[in-house]
Amino acid sequence: MSDVYHLDFETYSEAKLPKVGAFKYAEHSSTEILIMAIAKNDGPVEVWDFVDGGAVAYCLLQEAIASGEQIYAHNAQFEHAVCKYQLKKTFPLLDPPDIKQWRCTAAMCRLAAIPSSLDKAGEFLGIKTPKDKEGKRLIRLFSVQRKPTIKHPYPRLFPHHEPEDFAKFIAYCAQDVIAERQIHHKLERDFLLKGWALESFKLDLTMNDRGIPINRCALKHANELMEEYLSMKVPEFQEQTTVVEGWQNLPVTKMRPLGRQVSLNEGFRPSQREMFMVFLQERGFTGADLTSTTVEEWLEKEESLTEEAHAALTIYYQISSAAVKKIPTMLNMACEDGYIRGSLMVFGAERTHRWTGRGVQPQNFARPVINFTGLAYDMLCNEERIEDIEATCGDFFDILVSVIRHFIQPHDGNCLQADYSSIEARVAPWLVDEQATLDLFERGEPVYEIMAQKIFGGGVADITPDQRFIGKQAVLGCTYNMGAPKFRGTCESYGFSPSLEMVEEFKSRTPPKPVSPTQEEWEDAAYDDLAQRAVTTWRAANPITTASWRLLDTAAKNAINTPSSVHVVGKLKVTFRTVGGFKALLIKLPSGHLLVYPKASIQPNGKFGPEIEFYGIIPNSGGRWGTCSTHGGKLFENCSQATAGDVMRHGMKCAEDADYKAFMLVHDEILTLQDNPSQTHEELCDLLCQKADWMHGLPLAAEGGTLPYYKK
Repeated sequence: MSDVYHLDFETYSEAKLPKVGAFKYAEHSSTEILIMAIAKNDGPVEVWDFVDGGAVAYCLLQEAIASGEQIYAHNAQFEHAVCKYQLKKTFPLLDPPDIKQWRCTAAMCRLAAIPSSLDKAGEFLGIKTPKDKEGKRLIRLFSVQRKPTIKHPYPRLFPHHEPEDFAKFIAYCAQDVIAERQIHHKLERDFLLKGWALESFKLDLTMNDRGIPINRCALKHANELMEEYLSMKVPEFQEQTTVVEGWQNLPVTKMRPLGRQVSLNEGFRPSQREMFMVFLQERGFTGADLTSTTVEEWLEKEESLTEEAHAALTIYYQISSAAVKKIPTMLNMACEDGYIRGSLMVFGAERTHRWTGRGVQPQNFARPVINFTGLAYDMLCNEERIEDIEATCGDFFDILVSVIRHFIQPHDGNCLQADYSSIEARVAPWLVDEQATLDLFERGEPVYEIMAQKIFGGGVADITPDQRFIGKQAVLGCTYNMGAPKFRGTCESYGFSPSLEMVEEFKSRTPPKPVSPTQEEWEDAAYDDLAQRAVTTWRAANPITTASWRLLDTAAKNAINTPSSVHVVGKLKVTFRTVGGFKALLIKLPSGHLLVYPKASIQPNGKFGPEIEFYGIIPNSGGRWGTCSTHGGKLFENCSQATAGDVMRHGMKCAEDADYKAFMLVHDEILTLQDNPSQTHEELCDLLCQKADWMHGLPLAAEGGTLPYYKK
């Protein structure tokens, strides 16, 4: 049986870990290892610290590295980064572990769909030796810069300043290893990193270690211009602080407590933040949070806003926009060689285990709002002035939002981009064997136009762009039991409204009314009618998928009621069962991947009758865990999206095996470096579409490009 090592570091650095990420933190010149705790298998935890050393711990680490065996850590990306940049500084005779040796108990927690922080995971699993709650205080004492006090008038505490607390810090590090090891034992039966999960974890660590190349010069210039732009906007905003009319009627119930969203970056000075806070409080916004979403809604729809109030709110929206905050974030996270590392997290999506982002979060880059983004980016690269850029390309804020992707740029040569075509729209009918829809994809027919034709009539060649949009949203959205109100809301989120022709066509089908509606009322009624027609038409064209929602719901409930038994869902390529000490509902996908719903139960008095409940992240709660609910349509969405993720994992592995080095994943899109001219985006697309045995009958297609920088 192979040996397993468990490892944990405590470090000191002037760098702020949450702000710069693990790799930039570990690389920083001030960073050093304070304590190392390590254990082999279930043996004693050995400790080394930078004051007294620790020969046994050192030898155990040396043995772990030389053996090539598995080294576990909780959030192993941090330990890997520390070893990469700091191990030789601390232990000159040791080389860092091979990247393939690392394993991660936090990743196991994410696979099990339970909280992944060490303390919360331990609490959920009921381990015997939980994480020491005093750790935060000890970290503040020894691991970060601090404000000088009368007792300790210096910015850093050393062990000799507080020897008793440093002894506690050593014990804290050792206890973390014990807690991590117990979590490993609790999860290893069902959620050990092996097979597809291990492949994904290794690819993730390799990709994060490789890093995302950025154009740091262009980013620095953009950041400087952004500060200049804000300095011009603040006086304009101050002029609006005398305006009272139009603010009182805003829907305050939509807002949450004011917090960090108010500032853009360090360049937005505290005095300016305080000024804006006072401005809000004077206008009835005490204890309220202006999120970019609610502000955008008000700017579009709130008719009671005066012109001055509208202008002030627009400036606030620009200042607080998450899109432009990514510019300083990219600069903060970039390592000395101009690569951002550690911005992707494997199994990050709780329900589907797809990759998510952290730090820069490339998955949620804003959509461009200007044309000619390449021209605007070139002007930023050439360090041109705001006035010249705006004169050529439009509003400077819109330019920054629109070019954010372009800052991701190989330092030499091009990047190759490949994106699966309508992957979920293909996976969903494949899972339920909706052959008529699959045949359309197999023949390469225009699926969105055909759906639009079913909704509106006429010929496929006559479908207008607006009609195609409705057809596309029907194909992409109705698959998961979307009703008419939500369908309309989705269309509205894209800025769509029915064309004049659509409204007139609706009028022609509507019986005369005693009181003639206004044009606005006609448009509203036409929109509702359009949404209902789209949903009804899609369901009629996809009867097997529509029936599967109830089948999935029933199978899940049967699995909860009869633990350990396997439930097959008609022709669906998924099975259900419940296992484990925390009563997890498991859905097994065609790849063997398990979706997990911890503490699954049935609530008899749900909104629409008996309802499936489980323990998870409560939607729109800021990441708070608690009781959630689901249903057949949502389960089908989880299965489809997770299977699409499995297709990407396989395609990415095929690309890596062919020496295409991925540096970023964004949903169904992959970006690799073009290491030599023989590598092409056409070949990359072909590699993504190579099928594993379990994908038989799944029609795949991908499109791509050879790009000087990232663009969508």
